[in-house]
Formats: sequence, C-alpha cells, structure tokens
Amino acid sequence: MFINFWYAIEESYQITNEPVKLTFLGQDFVLFRDTQGIVHCLSNICVHRGASLAHGKVKGDCIECPYHGWQFNGADGVCSKVPSLGPDGKIPQRAKVDSYPTEEKYGLVFAFLGDLPEAERPPIIDIPEWDQEGWRFTTMRFTWVANYQRALENSLDPAHTEFVHPAMGYQGGRNDYVVPDLEVTSSDWGVGTMTTFQSPDLPHEKMKGLKGEGQMEAGTTMCGISMAETKLHFSPKAWAHQYTFTTPIDEQNTKRFFLQGRNFRTDPEMDGPVDERNKIVADQDRVVIERLDPFHTPESSTEEVLVKSDLVITKFRELLANWESRGWKIDSEAVDAQRDQKAFSIPSPARLENKRWAISAVPTVEPDQTTIIAAE
Repeated sequence: MFINFWYAIEESYQITNEPVKLTFLGQDFVLFRDTQGIVHCLSNICVHRGASLAHGKVKGDCIECPYHGWQFNGADGVCSKVPSLGPDGKIPQRAKVDSYPTEEKYGLVFAFLGDLPEAERPPIIDIPEWDQEGWRFTTMRFTWVANYQRALENSLDPAHTEFVHPAMGYQGGRNDYVVPDLEVTSSDWGVGTMTTFQSPDLPHEKMKGLKGEGQMEAGTTMCGISMAETKLHFSPKAWAHQYTFTTPIDEQNTKRFFLQGRNFRTDPEMDGPVDERNKIVADQDRVVIERLDPFHTPESSTEEVLVKSDLVITKFRELLANWESRGWKIDSEAVDAQRDQKAFSIPSPARLENKRWAISAVPTVEPDQTTIIAAE
C-alpha cells in the first residue's frame, strides 16, 4: 500500500454532520461535514489517550473525543479545546491529529493520504463525459477479499477478457485468438493500452444487437495507484467508459467504486440492466482474483512467467517500484508487528511544517528494497 495518492473513500451522500469511521491503508479515519458542508478527513486516534474520535460528536467545525471531550478542528486537526484545563488553560502544541485534503467529485469523496506538497501531488482522474450531454452514469461499489495490486493488475490485463468474461470473449474457442502486440502509453502517473479483439453480442435481452460479431476496441489506463479508466467501444458510435477507483482497506481487503458512463440507450430504465451486467462482470473478476495464489503479487519475476501480452502489467510494476523508491510504500509488516503496542498515522501535509507529533507516521519500506520486475 502506498501513501501520497488521492483515494476515493466514500460516496458523498454517505457523509453528514455525524462522524463516520472508515479504514483505509490499514489505518482508521473519521469523516464528517462541518457547518459549511465541507467534508473533513482526520486520523481517528485521539492523541490524548487513544480514543476513537469517530465515536464522539461533531461540534461545529470540530470533532469531539468521546473520552475526555477534547475537540479537534476538521480543517487542520489542531486541538481547540481541552475541558479539563478550563477555559484559560494552555493547550499543548502537540495536541493535534493528522487532517487530510479532501475533494468531492463525481459523487465521491476523495482524500489525499500523504504529505506531499500540493504542487507535487498526482491529479484526480478527469472524467470529461461526466457533464456531457448524451452520456449517462451509474455508480456501484464492491468490496473484495483481495490485495489491491492484484485487483489493479486485473483491470489492466488485456488477455483475461477472453477467458473470464463470456459476454466479451469466446472462452478460447476461436483458433485465431491472439492478443496483438501492445502499444503501451506511459506517463509519470500512469500506464495503459488499447487493443482490438473479437467479441460476441452482449447477452442481456435489452442489449441484443448492440454489437454483432466483429472488432471491438477496449483498454484500460491507470492514473496513479488508485484510479483507472476503461474504454469499451462496441462500435464507432456505441461507447461505455468506466472509471474504477480502487482503495485498499488493508493488505487483504479492497474497496472499489465503479462509475460507468454510456452514450447509448441512455434512458433511465436501462440503469438496472446496465448495473446488473456490470455486477456480473465484476463478480467474474472477483472470483478469479480472490483465488490467486500467492495472495499478493510475487516480489520477484522469477516466481512468474510473463509474456509479451503482460507488457502493460510489467510497466505498471515499474511505476510501483519507482514510487517505492521514493519511500511511499507502507511497511505493513512493521505496522502489524507493533499494532498492539504502538499507534501510527498516515502522515499529512502539515507534518512538512511541524515536526512535533504525538502519533508516529506509518513506517515505509526502505528505498533500497525496490525490485523492478521485467517480462521475458
């Protein structure tokens, strides 16, 4: 798991002026809306005696600890009230919790979980079709018992569709099946590819005839470590553009928010059939990914046999290795080894200005442990 990326953490409508506890990157957070309706995301651990802030109350623009009533401002995490000190008591300088930048887009709440300065942060993926006339979106959410990297690599993989998704492939029944040579696009924050393949009609009765036997363009591009755009071009005019936001709950569980836009059959009564189809496809992926062995992606290329159709996966792993070399990968083993004795927090941008914190930042993997995995 990595710090210093934007993560989709909840649907906007779920966050009110009542505190909500959520777990991501192996750490707990509290979310709430202040008096202006702005969503705040803070580390859930009270720095006084370790209480869960999410089980307290929202008081104006602050979250109040349920144990001793300490109040922490949502915008900066600084403690503004310690009742036991009285109205004129001096609040300790270290009385603060990490508060993370948030944005609301596409009906989701995003939090930047890391300490990079604003100018150096990766972007939140752009969805140009979101407000375009002629496009309609639906939103779904899934929780997988799977490691996030396994889920991300599944999204990028151009070769699995033929065998995992019967509606989009022939289960290996065509003798002429082959993944064409891939043209992989890369940037500082992402990697992706588009390819052309044969696919049958979609099976749902209301979608019959959408695409007959012939060529279909499809491909996925990652943006950062948590966002992916998948384009499905059934014909020159009938397109579905899918945006998947993958956020690790911990190393074993992954939450995914799935937004699909379509420019065909945009009447609202088609939302149900579209979501039904999307759930079937997502479950087909989930069943395979949850059964992978080992559970995590192997650290060494010698433990897998990769071929040219895995090129986009290899490029993605090189990006991960680069981000690991920057010290962004959480050392989950170190966190777990100390979990009962020591609390940790994802470092927030405020730590760049002030070094005095009661809760330690999560340990990260030493940069010299990076392994770049290459395809054969």
